[in-house]
Amino acid sequence: MTSQYRKGADKERMIVNVARSKGLIALRSAGSKSPIDVVTVDFIGKHIKLVQSKLNIDDAMKKRLEDKYSFLNGTYTVEFVVC
Repeated sequence: MTSQYRKGADKERMIVNVARSKGLIALRSAGSKSPIDVVTVDFIGKHIKLVQSKLNIDDAMKKRLEDKYSFLNGTYTVEFVVC
């Protein structure tokens, strides 16, 4: 496991822990190659947040990523199932 991977994973775990400490459901997508590293669910406020976590990111890169993945913003239908 590389040092950069470890630092990134630690940051994602911190995001999950902070969200959980606020009473949210939070999930980490380990080793994710997708634009979504962490998902948080506020079941009271009915809000889902999709998070891309970066270690060192400047404002320009943040803006590029937010623009690139802006299609993820919007209203979704959510279904809970038990299998």
